[in-house]
Amino acid sequence: MKDDFDPEYYRINVLGEDGDYSSGLVIKNFTNENIKKINYCDTLPLHITCDFNVDPMMWCIAHKDEKNVYFFDEIVIENTTTEECMKEFLNRYPNHKNKIIINGDASGDNRNTQSNYTNYAIMKNLLLKHGYSEKNIIFDLRRYNPQILDRIAAFNAKVCNLNGEKHLFIDKKCEYLLYNKENLKFKPGTSIIDTPTITQIERNTKDKFLGHIFDAASYLTEFYWRIKVEH
Repeated sequence: MKDDFDPEYYRINVLGEDGDYSSGLVIKNFTNENIKKINYCDTLPLHITCDFNVDPMMWCIAHKDEKNVYFFDEIVIENTTTEECMKEFLNRYPNHKNKIIINGDASGDNRNTQSNYTNYAIMKNLLLKHGYSEKNIIFDLRRYNPQILDRIAAFNAKVCNLNGEKHLFIDKKCEYLLYNKENLKFKPGTSIIDTPTITQIERNTKDKFLGHIFDAASYLTEFYWRIKVEH
């Protein structure tokens, strides 16, 4: 778990031009330069970053270095469990040779009514059962979830920083994360994400997948590259 202190923690003015999160798309300044073919490498650390909504449950798979993050896969399953998502991960990545680093929703470390184990304990137990060594299973989690605007700020600063540099890249394989890039919006005139209603989802079933995959991805970017927004 990461505590509240971070040497790279700093503040931006949310009302400034580059920090205007009060209208329009949630993901800012994303261009074709942020879309790249990204190859999975079994000798690099592999990140699983999680949102534990049950329907759908949405996880992102990524590599990262000191400055860049590369989202190259996603696990998206409707009406599911953590165990089923983890089994899907193991089907896709059965023989990873480096560390598996798990990021995501801090509340996933709490017991729920459906299990005697936490979501993260379920993930770890399945990795161990599959044959991964305990020393190669790392949890990089905050003790509590950051404010949504802090997560948005950290994500967007990787998409394109104040110097015009891009440090966040998404493979076309991540169709739901890219769908969020194009469609996840704030309610007009507010800093509140416009969560689709049941009626909206009935009109466009893909809107069911708005929000949760962005939550998963932004937990990772906020953990490693924290920015504090003036709320």
